[in-house]
Amino acid sequence: MPTSSGMGKTYCPQCGWNRGAAEKQTRLLLRVLPVLVMLFDAPLIVWIFMGHAEVSMLALLGALAIVPAILVVLIVRGKIGIGT
Repeated sequence: MPTSSGMGKTYCPQCGWNRGAAEKQTRLLLRVLPVLVMLFDAPLIVWIFMGHAEVSMLALLGALAIVPAILVVLIVRGKIGIGT
């Protein structure tokens, strides 16, 4: 039977081999993701609400806000491992 990949972990959807490890990785990412978004997006939101609309700083903070999306893509593709 061909295997599937979930969060960089190979598992068998038919018999359930290694499925627990793939589910554990997914649950861990779902717990970490909101923290990542808050950590990287909060500076941009605060900066905007404080009334500072300088384009250069908004661009820098906007680039920082994209980091969680890049990390999620790398984790889902299995390039970065989280947990064990």
